[in-house]
Parts: sequence; structure tokens; C-alpha cells
Amino acid sequence: MPAAPVAVLLWRSPFGPLAALLAVGPVCLAWRSLRRCRPEHAARQTAVRALAQAVHIKDRYTRGHGERVGLAAVLIARELGLDEDRTEVLRCAGILHDIGKLGVPARLLRKEGPLTPAERRIMEQHPEHGAEIVRGLDFLGEARAAVLHHHERMDGRGYPHGLAGERIPEVARIVAVADAFDAMTSTRSYRRGRPVAAALEELERCAGTQFDPRMVAALRRALAVHGWPFTEEPEQPGQPGEPERPGQSVTGHLPAPREQCAGARTGDGVAV
Repeated sequence: MPAAPVAVLLWRSPFGPLAALLAVGPVCLAWRSLRRCRPEHAARQTAVRALAQAVHIKDRYTRGHGERVGLAAVLIARELGLDEDRTEVLRCAGILHDIGKLGVPARLLRKEGPLTPAERRIMEQHPEHGAEIVRGLDFLGEARAAVLHHHERMDGRGYPHGLAGERIPEVARIVAVADAFDAMTSTRSYRRGRPVAAALEELERCAGTQFDPRMVAALRRALAVHGWPFTEEPEQPGQPGEPERPGQSVTGHLPAPREQCAGARTGDGVAV
């Protein structure tokens, strides 16, 4: 049952016992609902979102991120011709992909400056925390693999296991693209979101090294047909967006060398 690992993770966080008491209750109820309501699509979706809400409580900047990643993953899945069962698994995987951030101290999730190497190592443990939290929910199937491996890279330089190419589960390659796309197009406290076209260009620049080119191409085709309902409003004349802060790139808290791709960041959902 995932309530136990969630309790341990939160108990050790800066919030301590209070955070554990606040978050474990919803997680426990959602997990029981998921176990009991397997045939009920609506109940299952409600329960998955309840699990994601535990992360939102801890990190306000992730609110809505999981749902948008789930939608982008569905667009990719349908463009690839995946059946509806796998598409539904991908929606759940997108919603839950960051559930392991319950095990990351809130001060790191909300930090606006660069993470230290030690802090980054802590942040990079969240896929394994997430996989542990959803372990036992057998009907989620491949979703657990996506939670665990959505930060792997095609060139093998990702984490937590350094998988490369097709050794990375297909569902994780899909969620990786969906995750990066939403992170780049969403406005954060330290920078405005990129336009959809600019985010797609960045994904394509990183295709083959960080992202699976087939998934990137599928997302572009799907967006050409369906659009993206969360497009940021254009800036009004005389009201420029908040400039990026010194030392930050548009893809995250750490400045990215030119040879690196959208994953050279440590806190906004592209690579961490």
C-alpha cells in the first residue's frame, strides 16, 4: 500500500509529521478507491487525480501540470495508433509521473536559484519514489514504468538507470516528451511559457539525444490537428513578461550549455 512510503517520505521532509497526516489520508483513500473500482473509468480517473493532488499540496507550481502531461501523452498515443486501454494507461502515467516529488523537500521544489549538486541528487530520486508509491496498483500496468523512467534519455545520459534507446519503455518515452512540452509552454514564477511552436522546435532539436524522434513527430502532428488548449495569452503592448533571472535558462534553473537539450534544468518538470 503506497500510504506507508508516502508517510515515510513526508515525515522526513521539512514539513514533518503534519505533512504526513495531511497527505497520507487522501493518498490512502484514493488507493483504496483505485483497487475497488477497477471497472469504473470515472472513479479511477477521480482517484488518480486525488493521488496527484497530494503533490499539488506540497508544490503549488505543479498544479495542473500532471493533467496537461496526461493530455499531451494521450495526443501522442492516439497519433501512434495505440489502443484505448494503453492510451488510458498513458493518461494515468502523465497525471502521476511526478508523484515521487512527495519525497523531495519542498524547499528544493520551490527553489528559484540553481540547485547544488547534492540537491540535484536528491531531486533525481523522485522517479524511484514515485514507482514505489504506485507499486501494487497492478491495473495501472505500464504507468509504473513511465513513472520510473520518464527522465531517461535516448543517449543513455538520463536517470535513474541510464537506459538508452528502445531499452527505455515506450510509455516512458511518450511521457518524457509530454512532460517537457508542458514544462516549456507553462509560465513559471521565473519566466513566461514558450509558444507552442518554440517548444516543438526545442523538442526537435533534442530528438535523438534526449527524446525519441518518433514521439516528438507524433506530438507535432497531433497538435497540428487538435491544437493545444493551454496556450499562453500573448503579452500586451507595454506589459512585457517577467524577464528571466540571471543564471536561468528558459528550460529551468540551471543555465544549459548549447550542447544540452531541454533536460538541462532542475525544477520545472522538463528533466527533474
